[in-house]
Amino acid sequence: MVSPIVTTYVDAALSQLRRFDLMRWPGKLPDSMRDDSIPPSDDWVEWKAIPSTVSEADLNALERETELPFPPLYRDFLRYRHFVDLTERGVRFERHLSNDWSKVLREGYFNSWPRERILDVGLLPFGSESQMDAGPVCFDTKRRNAAGDCPVVFWDHEWVGTENEVQPMFSSSAKMFECLSIVATNDLNFVYHDDSDDPALLPKKQALLAKFLGMDPEGAGGPARAYWTCWGVTPAA
Repeated sequence: MVSPIVTTYVDAALSQLRRFDLMRWPGKLPDSMRDDSIPPSDDWVEWKAIPSTVSEADLNALERETELPFPPLYRDFLRYRHFVDLTERGVRFERHLSNDWSKVLREGYFNSWPRERILDVGLLPFGSESQMDAGPVCFDTKRRNAAGDCPVVFWDHEWVGTENEVQPMFSSSAKMFECLSIVATNDLNFVYHDDSDDPALLPKKQALLAKFLGMDPEGAGGPARAYWTCWGVTPAA
Protein backbone atom coordinates (compact mmCIF):
# COMPACT_ATOMS: atom_id res chain seq x y z
CA MET A 1 0.00 0.00 0.00
CA VAL A 2 1.58 3.26 -1.16
CA SER A 3 1.41 6.07 1.37
CA PRO A 4 -1.11 8.84 0.58
CA ILE A 5 1.67 11.34 1.29
CA VAL A 6 3.32 10.07 -1.90
CA THR A 7 0.21 9.57 -4.03
CA THR A 8 -1.17 13.02 -3.17
CA TYR A 9 2.00 14.71 -4.42
CA VAL A 10 2.55 12.60 -7.53
CA ASP A 11 -1.09 12.79 -8.65
CA ALA A 12 -1.19 16.57 -8.10
CA ALA A 13 2.12 17.04 -9.93
CA LEU A 14 0.92 15.08 -12.94
CA SER A 15 -2.35 17.04 -13.00
CA GLN A 16 -0.41 20.29 -12.95
CA LEU A 17 1.75 19.20 -15.88
CA ARG A 18 -1.42 18.36 -17.82
CA ARG A 19 -2.90 21.79 -17.09
CA PHE A 20 0.19 23.42 -18.55
CA ASP A 21 0.45 20.95 -21.46
CA LEU A 22 3.93 19.96 -20.30
CA MET A 23 3.67 16.19 -20.73
CA ARG A 24 5.80 16.22 -23.86
CA TRP A 25 9.34 14.95 -24.28
CA PRO A 26 11.82 14.85 -27.20
CA GLY A 27 13.51 11.65 -26.07
CA LYS A 28 12.75 8.01 -26.80
CA LEU A 29 9.91 6.60 -24.72
CA PRO A 30 8.84 3.05 -23.92
CA ASP A 31 5.75 2.23 -25.97
CA SER A 32 3.74 1.82 -22.77
CA MET A 33 4.43 5.45 -21.83
CA ARG A 34 3.55 7.04 -25.17
CA ASP A 35 0.22 8.83 -25.36
CA ASP A 36 -0.66 8.21 -28.99
CA SER A 37 -4.01 9.97 -28.63
CA ILE A 38 -2.11 13.25 -29.07
CA PRO A 39 -0.01 13.66 -32.26
CA PRO A 40 3.71 14.47 -31.87
CA SER A 41 4.71 18.11 -32.34
CA ASP A 42 8.15 18.92 -33.79
CA ASP A 43 9.47 15.55 -32.57
CA TRP A 44 8.10 16.14 -29.07
CA VAL A 45 6.06 13.10 -28.04
CA GLU A 46 3.23 13.18 -25.52
CA TRP A 47 3.89 10.90 -22.57
CA LYS A 48 1.72 9.40 -19.86
CA ALA A 49 2.46 8.11 -16.40
CA ILE A 50 1.91 4.40 -15.86
CA PRO A 51 1.88 2.13 -12.80
CA SER A 52 5.40 1.38 -11.68
CA THR A 53 6.93 -2.00 -12.40
CA VAL A 54 9.61 -1.54 -9.72
CA SER A 55 9.72 -4.38 -7.21
CA GLU A 56 10.91 -4.57 -3.62
CA ALA A 57 13.67 -6.88 -4.85
CA ASP A 58 14.82 -4.22 -7.33
CA LEU A 59 15.09 -1.65 -4.55
CA ASN A 60 16.80 -4.08 -2.21
CA ALA A 61 19.42 -4.67 -4.90
CA LEU A 62 20.07 -0.94 -5.22
CA GLU A 63 20.38 -0.62 -1.46
CA ARG A 64 23.01 -3.36 -1.47
CA GLU A 65 24.95 -1.61 -4.24
CA THR A 66 24.92 1.80 -2.57
CA GLU A 67 25.17 0.36 0.95
CA LEU A 68 22.66 3.04 1.96
CA PRO A 69 19.05 2.57 3.12
CA PHE A 70 16.18 4.10 1.14
CA PRO A 71 13.58 6.03 3.17
CA PRO A 72 10.30 4.05 3.18
CA LEU A 73 8.37 6.85 1.46
CA TYR A 74 10.98 7.02 -1.30
CA ARG A 75 10.50 3.30 -1.89
CA ASP A 76 6.77 4.00 -2.19
CA PHE A 77 7.52 6.84 -4.61
CA LEU A 78 9.58 4.64 -6.91
CA ARG A 79 6.93 1.90 -6.80
CA TYR A 80 3.95 4.15 -7.53
CA ARG A 81 4.27 5.61 -11.06
CA HIS A 82 6.73 5.79 -13.93
CA PHE A 83 7.08 9.33 -15.31
CA VAL A 84 9.31 11.64 -17.33
CA ASP A 85 8.99 14.73 -15.14
CA LEU A 86 7.09 15.97 -12.13
CA THR A 87 6.31 19.45 -10.90
CA GLU A 88 9.53 20.86 -9.55
CA ARG A 89 10.39 23.63 -7.15
CA GLY A 90 13.84 23.27 -5.70
CA VAL A 91 13.82 19.51 -6.38
CA ARG A 92 13.98 17.95 -9.84
CA PHE A 93 13.46 14.20 -9.50
CA GLU A 94 15.40 11.81 -11.70
CA ARG A 95 13.56 10.63 -14.80
CA HIS A 96 11.67 7.43 -13.93
CA LEU A 97 10.95 5.60 -17.19
CA SER A 98 9.87 1.98 -17.07
CA ASN A 99 12.76 0.78 -19.25
CA ASP A 100 15.78 2.55 -17.75
CA TRP A 101 14.92 3.88 -14.28
CA SER A 102 17.57 1.81 -12.49
CA LYS A 103 20.24 2.78 -15.03
CA VAL A 104 19.42 6.45 -14.46
CA LEU A 105 19.67 6.07 -10.70
CA ARG A 106 22.93 4.13 -10.89
CA GLU A 107 24.40 6.85 -13.11
CA GLY A 108 23.56 9.39 -10.43
CA TYR A 109 25.00 7.21 -7.69
CA PHE A 110 28.26 6.13 -9.25
CA ASN A 111 29.22 8.35 -12.20
CA SER A 112 27.72 11.83 -11.98
CA TRP A 113 29.30 13.17 -8.80
CA PRO A 114 32.42 12.46 -6.70
CA ARG A 115 31.55 9.36 -4.70
CA GLU A 116 33.83 10.29 -1.82
CA ARG A 117 31.75 13.41 -1.19
CA ILE A 118 28.31 11.90 -1.77
CA LEU A 119 27.71 8.16 -1.27
CA ASP A 120 30.71 7.60 0.97
CA VAL A 121 29.44 10.16 3.50
CA GLY A 122 25.91 8.75 3.53
CA LEU A 123 24.25 11.03 0.97
CA LEU A 124 21.87 9.19 -1.37
CA PRO A 125 21.17 11.29 -4.51
CA PHE A 126 17.68 11.11 -6.02
CA GLY A 127 17.41 14.27 -8.11
CA SER A 128 18.95 17.68 -8.64
CA GLU A 129 18.58 21.15 -7.18
CA SER A 130 16.53 23.11 -9.72
CA GLN A 131 16.69 26.75 -8.65
CA MET A 132 20.39 27.27 -9.41
CA ASP A 133 21.61 23.85 -10.62
CA ALA A 134 23.82 23.53 -7.55
CA GLY A 135 24.12 19.75 -7.68
CA PRO A 136 22.33 16.62 -6.47
CA VAL A 137 19.50 16.56 -3.96
CA CYS A 138 20.09 13.76 -1.49
CA PHE A 139 18.73 11.92 1.50
CA ASP A 140 21.10 12.31 4.45
CA THR A 141 20.96 8.68 5.54
CA LYS A 142 23.33 9.23 8.47
CA ARG A 143 20.54 11.13 10.24
CA ARG A 144 17.67 8.65 10.02
CA ASN A 145 14.80 8.85 12.48
CA ALA A 146 13.01 5.93 14.15
CA ALA A 147 10.72 5.51 11.13
CA GLY A 148 13.67 5.25 8.74
CA ASP A 149 13.09 8.70 7.25
CA CYS A 150 15.88 11.25 6.97
CA PRO A 151 16.58 14.90 6.07
CA VAL A 152 16.69 16.11 2.47
CA VAL A 153 19.76 18.18 1.56
CA PHE A 154 21.52 19.38 -1.56
CA TRP A 155 25.21 19.18 -2.37
CA ASP A 156 26.55 22.41 -3.86
CA HIS A 157 29.50 21.92 -6.21
CA GLU A 158 30.38 25.62 -5.87
CA TRP A 159 31.08 25.23 -2.16
CA VAL A 160 33.12 22.02 -2.02
CA GLY A 161 35.30 21.90 1.05
CA THR A 162 33.37 24.59 2.93
CA GLU A 163 30.61 24.53 5.55
CA ASN A 164 28.12 25.30 2.76
CA GLU A 165 28.94 22.20 0.71
CA VAL A 166 25.87 20.36 2.02
CA GLN A 167 22.81 22.55 2.62
CA PRO A 168 19.37 21.71 4.08
CA MET A 169 16.09 21.62 2.16
CA PHE A 170 13.54 19.60 4.16
CA SER A 171 13.53 17.84 7.52
CA SER A 172 12.40 14.52 5.98
CA SER A 173 11.10 12.92 2.81
CA ALA A 174 7.59 13.09 4.30
CA LYS A 175 7.82 16.85 4.70
CA MET A 176 9.34 17.18 1.23
CA PHE A 177 6.36 15.43 -0.37
CA GLU A 178 3.90 17.44 1.73
CA CYS A 179 5.57 20.74 0.84
CA LEU A 180 5.80 19.85 -2.84
CA SER A 181 2.09 19.00 -2.79
CA ILE A 182 1.49 22.68 -2.01
CA VAL A 183 3.57 23.56 -5.07
CA ALA A 184 1.70 21.08 -7.26
CA THR A 185 -1.75 22.33 -6.25
CA ASN A 186 -0.93 26.01 -6.82
CA ASP A 187 -0.01 27.11 -10.32
CA LEU A 188 1.56 30.37 -9.12
CA ASN A 189 5.34 30.23 -8.63
CA PHE A 190 5.25 31.52 -5.08
CA VAL A 191 8.97 31.06 -4.41
CA TYR A 192 10.22 33.50 -7.07
CA HIS A 193 9.48 37.21 -7.65
CA ASP A 194 11.38 40.03 -9.36
CA ASP A 195 10.73 43.51 -10.75
CA SER A 196 9.24 42.11 -13.97
CA ASP A 197 6.47 40.29 -12.07
CA ASP A 198 3.07 41.77 -11.27
CA PRO A 199 3.42 43.37 -7.81
CA ALA A 200 -0.23 42.57 -7.12
CA LEU A 201 0.73 38.88 -6.97
CA LEU A 202 3.29 39.33 -4.21
CA PRO A 203 0.88 39.12 -1.23
CA LYS A 204 -0.53 35.83 -2.56
CA LYS A 205 2.99 34.50 -3.10
CA GLN A 206 3.91 35.49 0.45
CA ALA A 207 0.88 33.69 1.85
CA LEU A 208 1.59 30.51 -0.11
CA LEU A 209 5.27 30.52 0.84
CA ALA A 210 4.30 30.98 4.48
CA LYS A 211 2.07 27.90 4.18
CA PHE A 212 4.91 25.97 2.50
CA LEU A 213 7.43 26.90 5.22
CA GLY A 214 4.90 26.25 7.97
CA MET A 215 4.40 22.70 6.68
CA ASP A 216 8.01 21.90 7.66
CA PRO A 217 9.06 24.13 10.58
CA GLU A 218 12.08 21.95 11.37
CA GLY A 219 13.36 21.97 7.78
CA ALA A 220 12.11 24.27 5.02
CA GLY A 221 10.82 26.75 7.59
CA GLY A 222 13.81 26.30 9.89
CA PRO A 223 17.42 25.55 8.88
CA ALA A 224 16.51 25.78 5.16
CA ARG A 225 14.47 28.99 5.44
CA ALA A 226 17.29 31.11 3.98
CA TYR A 227 17.33 28.94 0.85
CA TRP A 228 13.56 29.12 0.29
CA THR A 229 13.32 32.87 0.92
CA CYS A 230 16.25 34.08 -1.20
CA TRP A 231 14.36 34.16 -4.52
CA GLY A 232 12.45 37.39 -4.03
CA VAL A 233 9.58 36.29 -1.78
CA THR A 234 9.66 36.64 1.99
CA PRO A 235 6.53 35.82 3.98
CA ALA A 236 5.05 38.77 5.84
CA ALA A 237 5.97 38.84 9.52
